[in-house]
Amino acid sequence: MKKKIVSLLTTLIVLISSMSTVSFADEKGKVILINMNRTSLDDMLSIQALSKKVENEGYIGLMNIRGDRGTDDRRSYAAIGAGGRVTMPSQSLINFEELNKDNGPAYKAETGHNPKKINDMTINYSLSENLENGSYGSKLGSLGQTLADKKIKTSVIGNADKVNNGELLKNRNIALMAMDNIGRVENGNVDNINIKDNTMPYGISTDYNKLKSNTKKFYDNSDVLFVELGDTYRLDEYKDYLNEKTYKEMKLRIYNKINSYLEEVFKMVNKNDTIYITSTFPSNEDYKNQKRLSPIIKFDGSSKGVLKSATTRREGVVGNIDIGVDILSKFGLVNENMLGKKFIDVKKTNNVEFINHEFEKMVSMLGVRSTIVNTSVGIVAAAWVICTILLVFFRNKIPKKEVVFKVLKEIVKLGILLPLAFILAPIFNLSTKAGITIGIVGTLIGLYIIGKIFFKKDMTYLMFFSLMTIIVIVIDSIFGTYLMQNNIMSYDAIIGARYYGVGNEYEGVTIGCAIFALSVLLNYKKIPRWLVIIFALVILITSAYPSMGANVGGCISESVAYVLFILLIFDVKMDLKKSILLGLVPVILVGLFATLDIVSKSQSHLSGFVNQIMVNGPGAIIQTFTRKIQMNVDIATSNIFIVIALIVAGFMSKFIFKPSRHFKKLADKYPYVFKGFVAIIVGCIVALIFNDSGIVAAGTGSIYILIPLLVMSVNMMIFDKE
Repeated sequence: MKKKIVSLLTTLIVLISSMSTVSFADEKGKVILINMNRTSLDDMLSIQALSKKVENEGYIGLMNIRGDRGTDDRRSYAAIGAGGRVTMPSQSLINFEELNKDNGPAYKAETGHNPKKINDMTINYSLSENLENGSYGSKLGSLGQTLADKKIKTSVIGNADKVNNGELLKNRNIALMAMDNIGRVENGNVDNINIKDNTMPYGISTDYNKLKSNTKKFYDNSDVLFVELGDTYRLDEYKDYLNEKTYKEMKLRIYNKINSYLEEVFKMVNKNDTIYITSTFPSNEDYKNQKRLSPIIKFDGSSKGVLKSATTRREGVVGNIDIGVDILSKFGLVNENMLGKKFIDVKKTNNVEFINHEFEKMVSMLGVRSTIVNTSVGIVAAAWVICTILLVFFRNKIPKKEVVFKVLKEIVKLGILLPLAFILAPIFNLSTKAGITIGIVGTLIGLYIIGKIFFKKDMTYLMFFSLMTIIVIVIDSIFGTYLMQNNIMSYDAIIGARYYGVGNEYEGVTIGCAIFALSVLLNYKKIPRWLVIIFALVILITSAYPSMGANVGGCISESVAYVLFILLIFDVKMDLKKSILLGLVPVILVGLFATLDIVSKSQSHLSGFVNQIMVNGPGAIIQTFTRKIQMNVDIATSNIFIVIALIVAGFMSKFIFKPSRHFKKLADKYPYVFKGFVAIIVGCIVALIFNDSGIVAAGTGSIYILIPLLVMSVNMMIFDKE
């Protein structure tokens, strides 16, 4: 009798636990990620089932797909599973297979772990490559490992295998999203999902009947399901073998099959489920044409809009590293190793039009960026060099020298207007290459005309536009840095080195224009010295605070430059003790901002860096600074203008710290301005050391020394004024 009672109670307990587990799953829902690799948003929306669903619901985003030490399909797949940028070995060294009697023992012998249903037989290559050469400290398989640890069942279906010279080239990269830390996936089918079809790329087609039945099977038995529709990848790889007509016909056949499959999936899922439709990587043609953001659509039964995340803080743009974090958040889970952030749904009824406009604008900006910036900077730099050479060596030998130097001086002064013109032009929200170019040129001309009408003295002219530049930067930082995000001289979401805040290009501008403008105002006795302290605090807080400008390197370089400038204008004598205190200022401020960032949960770069140190230890600091140094080296070898500006600024700094007779005259006439030059030089040096693009910050900051110095020299030596 006792045994029967115990047996009955045990059965009841099992039933109750099963019911609670089922109700938990029903409450949270399931996740299906369907990957249509190498597919654009326009092509996705040409599929009727998808287009119809997007009319009523769904949040659309564009994913940055930048990898670590290179960008390609496999790095993008792996980044989704790692929740951070990763580096990977060659495709031939990624080998996912379903478990059988032969490969199971081989996997255990090589890894020391028991295999699961699907295993990467060469996982040690991937782990070693990322561990030894990775720059971000990301851990492969973090998503799958977290799900496995919490007993959340994961499955993978499909592959992107193709044939080359009669040899099957396996591509099961979809498993990189779902695998655990040692390359295992609990369930799925990656081996037996294709059929022979000579009317399709490489004579291979996904078996959509089997895909439908497998999706239903693994959906019922799993909580998270990853599906690879390999035909879209194969079509893109096979495109060069086709003409325009046969390509369109093949594409239509594939999309019709995908349409039928998606209709089945949309009918199958429950209201609490979440579906992601992604293209892990752009098509070869899109990548070549700079369209290097891939689409993602998220359906969770709610309304429609665009995706955003704390990674980008930009509507419509997310990182591929955010997907895994968002999947975990569906189940209330967090993995501290994952650097991505969960998605934020931004309601927007015209989401498709908005995304298309933003994408066109970003691609256009990337297309004209180097041409416009290099041309404009090149013209100003050439005028500066010519003017300097003529001034030093030939000023008394030039006919009509006043006219020549006046023209050259006007061109040189444009260098102060350019950062302001670049940051104001996005107000017009133009998206084409021609529109962006016209907007910038028109803004520059407008600013120049304003300057000529209202300012007769060169120093007040330069001061005014420097002051306007820092005011615009401060206001933009307060309101979310929209102008900075859409600025041709600033960072770029497609490149993905930075997404929000004050970029390093404008970090140097922030140091230079603020100090120069304030120094001129002080020199002309337009403001009291104590007001500089208030201005400096406002600029520092808005440009460096995590929820505004969010520039950690900027916090360091700005604080040193501003505090030094304040000490100099109050005639404080610098000694070893004060120099040490000056060095402690940025340490205190960074610590304060980091604390505020963590407490406020604004999830900026600073809190991410602190979190990396807490999770990975001091090695994260070494990784970060190694990456910063490498970036500076890359920039130095690719942008000659910045290098020249730094060399010239370094040479000119000699005359600022130890002025010659000519510079002594200028220093006597503009004492506060020369103190400002000293502070700017020190700020640029600090920026060069602590910013990942510090060479850019130092280069842009130096223009607020080089241009005013030359203008003052021309006026004194040629026009005998100011």
